[in-house]
Amino acid sequence: MIRALVVVGLCACAAAAAAEEKPAAQVLLDRGLRSYAVGKYAEAIESFRAGYQIDPRPDFLYALAQAERMSGDCRGAVAAYRAFLRTSPPEKAAVSARQNLERCEAPLAAEPPSTTSGANTTTTNGANAMTTAAAPALAPRLADAPRRPWYRDPAGDVLGALGLAAVGTGGALWGVGEAGVQSANASTRYDQFAGGPNAERERTIGIVGVAVGGALLVGALGRWLWVARHR
Repeated sequence: MIRALVVVGLCACAAAAAAEEKPAAQVLLDRGLRSYAVGKYAEAIESFRAGYQIDPRPDFLYALAQAERMSGDCRGAVAAYRAFLRTSPPEKAAVSARQNLERCEAPLAAEPPSTTSGANTTTTNGANAMTTAAAPALAPRLADAPRRPWYRDPAGDVLGALGLAAVGTGGALWGVGEAGVQSANASTRYDQFAGGPNAERERTIGIVGVAVGGALLVGALGRWLWVARHR
């Protein structure tokens, strides 16, 4: 699913820029996307690099960074993400690139100092040496992991469950207390009327429970709306 979202996003990016692309670069982009879709990241990386040399568009940089990250080469991905961000892409695309950049930088920062191999050095230097085109970046924001829907937010769900429980319990007590109060008010015997205070107390507790539950439900609704808007 994740791979499909990335491929679809990259295909949309390629279609939007078709009028400005060079035919040979488009062929390499299509080839790289096909390789990416079936998990052949090394072939995808080769195609994206070759296409960038022909037509240095920012969307090649983003596609290259994604393929290198998925292949496990975080060092190469970091260099490609940074090169992409230097093109001043739209904010949505920049946010996605920064998030993925952080995902790659975190494990690299935790690694102990070591001597890098000649192949890794060549890869990093080659990515850092890439120049960027003046054309605006067209890479879309691509979701790399499925996000939980708003109705599965833990805080909102807890508030909602507590609110429903409080409203249900409070409503039941309110109903029982109200019936007791009405019965006591209509009674003609003292022993029946004596139960009125207890019924009044139950009704009060029930009203308070419904009010508290309503407040919790309002809080849950506000939390869900916030999560839905920001995700």
